[in-house]
Amino acid sequence: MEGGVGAFTQELARAFHKEGHDVHVISSRSARPESAERSFRSRNDPVQLDFAYLHPRIERWRWPSTATIVDIVVRYELEFIDIQFQAAAYNMNSAAVNLLPWRLKGITKTIVTFHDLRVPYLFPKAGKLRRKAVSFMARHADGIITTNYSDYAKLEPELNIPLAQIPIGSNISPYTPNHIEVAEARQQLGLNDNVFLLGYFGFLNESKGADTLLESLSQLDQRYHLVFIGGQTGASDTTNAKFLEQIRGLIAELGVSERVHWTGFLSDVRVSAFLHAADLMVMPYRDGVSLRRGTLMAVLAHGRPLITTAPSEPTPELDHGNNIWLIPARDSEALTAVVQTLANDPLLRNRIGQRAQQIAALFEWDTIAAQTIAFFESIQNRDR
Repeated sequence: MEGGVGAFTQELARAFHKEGHDVHVISSRSARPESAERSFRSRNDPVQLDFAYLHPRIERWRWPSTATIVDIVVRYELEFIDIQFQAAAYNMNSAAVNLLPWRLKGITKTIVTFHDLRVPYLFPKAGKLRRKAVSFMARHADGIITTNYSDYAKLEPELNIPLAQIPIGSNISPYTPNHIEVAEARQQLGLNDNVFLLGYFGFLNESKGADTLLESLSQLDQRYHLVFIGGQTGASDTTNAKFLEQIRGLIAELGVSERVHWTGFLSDVRVSAFLHAADLMVMPYRDGVSLRRGTLMAVLAHGRPLITTAPSEPTPELDHGNNIWLIPARDSEALTAVVQTLANDPLLRNRIGQRAQQIAALFEWDTIAAQTIAFFESIQNRDR
């Protein structure tokens, strides 16, 4: 599945498998690989990947899906269910997944990993019920994992169950392409050596500031180009498609169509090639940079110099001017000035990129998996 939750699940499952654990991934029917058998007889059989058993059995994340999950838990004697929760990944219009920890009581242990605390849409005028759905989910779980300090601080006073903050890692496996692969990536975009290429990695939605980036591009001269790396809208949040149309309209309005490029969805290796093909990465989040973003972790892990927006909470790992360059949110003029400064200082760009890669070592998947397994084991040991 395209998107941060799918990428997170894949990388965590691989790390669990590496440590000798059996992993089952329960997902949407659309996650079934094209190469997998699709006969009526095999529709409920897991697909064996090299690191996990994949159960692509959920048609829609509604009430019947909870029975399907219970059936898989019982049939394969699963000791833990870890719900990777981001409201957009579950259609945002049903509370079925929010009730899953309650449904699994007495059957297995349930952990909820909150990628964010955004509430589901549910239905018009649901109001306070949306927040209650998230709260109900948290209170009935056996343990909670948050991916960032802000969410941890919000949940900690409300809960009387084990709670851990465990960061996320790069949403793609880091790969260092050779100079030929980098040159081919730029050639694919039709760029010569005189072009200074800005890169943006991740799906387009209103929180990520692509509009500010385009406004800044329009203030820069013709030497500067921009490439949007990877898929455009992903497989979860349906509001992304609407925002993409707004962005395309803005590109035409600003007259920068000839300087904006799109790669489309890519394999991890090809993403790495385009990350290195960009002279400077720019990801001006409206709500400030956060360690909960896998795309940010990917840029750091690849050692790329990055301009982004100042975090809304203390994030000591990110050191302005040392391993990252921070600017105010929604400020295209400030962004333009910094792009020009860094474009004219390749030594500074290289230093920022090298030091970014050093802090990325704090967020390697083996470490994240070890912390997660230790948390699972602490919950298991509480009942012994």
